[in-house]
Parts: sequence; C-alpha cells; structure tokens
Amino acid sequence: MKVLITGAAGYLGWGLVDAFDGHHDLRLFDIDPYDGPAEHEMVVGSVCDYQAVQQALEGVDGMVVAHMAKRTPGAYDTPEQAFDINVKGAANLYHAAVGHGVRRAALVSSISVVNTHKKRGTFLTRELPRRGTGPYELSKICQEVIAEQFHAIHGFPSAILRPAYIQDADSMKDKYGRKAGEVNWQYIDRRDIGLAARLALEIDDLGCEVFYTLGHPSAEKHADVLYTRERLGWHPRHDFTDYPSTS
Repeated sequence: MKVLITGAAGYLGWGLVDAFDGHHDLRLFDIDPYDGPAEHEMVVGSVCDYQAVQQALEGVDGMVVAHMAKRTPGAYDTPEQAFDINVKGAANLYHAAVGHGVRRAALVSSISVVNTHKKRGTFLTRELPRRGTGPYELSKICQEVIAEQFHAIHGFPSAILRPAYIQDADSMKDKYGRKAGEVNWQYIDRRDIGLAARLALEIDDLGCEVFYTLGHPSAEKHADVLYTRERLGWHPRHDFTDYPSTS
C-alpha cells in the first residue's frame, strides 16, 4: 500500500513514519522537509494549498491525516490559524482523496473533542457527543465531522484516532522537549499512535470508526480502549508502567 502521511516532519510524524516503515511505501507531506532516520519520498508543501495536496495524493492508496497548526505562542488564541490549517487542510485532503481514488484514511484527532466529558470524569465511549471549547478542540471536532461526512456521502472509510498526551517513552519528552517524571492514564507514545493508524488502514471492513489510543493500562478505566485493542489487534508497545503513575 502507498500511504501519504501529512505532518510527517513534526514530532508526531516521526512516530508515524517509524510505525509504517518497512510495512508500506510512504510519501511524506509537510511544509518542512523530513529529516528523520529513514529515507522516503517527500513532498514539501502546505495542506492549505489544494494543488499541493492534489500532487501529494496522486497514486496513493491510503492517507494518515496528522498535520496540525504549530503551537506557537498565540496560535490557538483565535480560530484563524487553527481552522486554516487543521480544518481547511483536512477538507482539502478528503476532497482530493476521493477524486484520486484513495481507499481509506486514518485521522489523528484528539481526546480533547470530548474534553467536557473528560473533565466531569465521564467514561469516554465512542458514542459520546463531542464537546469542546477553545479553537484547538473545535478544529479537531471539525476534522472528525469532515471524516464522517465523506464517509456518509462517498462511503470513504476513516479511522478516527483519539490520543491524549503524546510522549516519547524512551526519552520521556513531549513535543516541547519537556521531560515527565511521572505519568497518568492519558499517556501514549507517538509510535503506538502510528501502529494504530497502520493497523486501521490494513483492516478490510473499515467504516468510519472512533478509536481511543491510550497507552497506559489504567486508561481502560477511563475510556473505551478495549474496542481499539479488539478491533485493530492493537497492543501498545510502550505502556509507561516503568514510570511512577498518578492514575
């Protein structure tokens, strides 16, 4: 399978590439060049540029939608950047994917789309209505709605992945370089998100489905991670049990 990964040059993108490497042919798409440990075809461009998106999707079988507006100071204070990149970019990709005959997608969303429920301590199911407040949460909600609409109208299958706190289990550093001394149920290694995306693209009967992707074993008390494990055969390779937990 030829797979396009958007946002491939970013912190999460590195983990996605690692999980797909050696299993599928990859085309990496980002506004910045990818400088990770593996060599793959690279398209440098913006997901906001429809012509660049068209070029990136030519000859592709599946796509992983993982781009995100950079969390620079003030970037998410207003909807402008969040919606221009996260939402417009996703819409461009899905629209072009249908035109190019792409067969399926994995969308890296966020547990923040049900953040209101999470704050109340509600067990997070796949059927919960989405509830968010700020521009980031709203942009991820819009991404999920786009995926659902393209499935409803065009039958385009999508795995909607909902990770929480993305970390590198080896260095224990997040995308900002902050090192954690203890963990909780929301932790997930970026490579295990990639594994879930790969497994989702490989199943034959994918619909438009939500998958909570949380690595710590205690996550099962808080969210429907069991469905992800059973449906995809997904078993996180980094469960953070070697570190002190506040769960």
